[in-house]
Amino acid sequence: MVEVSYVNELLETMAANRKVEKLLNQKSKIERELREVQEKCNHPRQTIKQVTLDVGCQTSTRWVCDECASVVGYPSEEELKKYLN
Repeated sequence: MVEVSYVNELLETMAANRKVEKLLNQKSKIERELREVQEKCNHPRQTIKQVTLDVGCQTSTRWVCDECASVVGYPSEEELKKYLN
């Protein structure tokens, strides 16, 4: 009975690993497509927004393209004051 339990655990782990690999591949494909869209965009309309930095919960105020959501620059002090008011 112990061997069956071990085999079941092993099969479940392998299935989970395959699922993780599939999801990571999908994520990579989506990130590549997003990068291509953002590189082709001329960023015609931009808005100052709070953006999340990396994986953490830190945010920063940046100019962001309204069409492709790409971070395109930093607001000046005057623009930042206007945004915060």
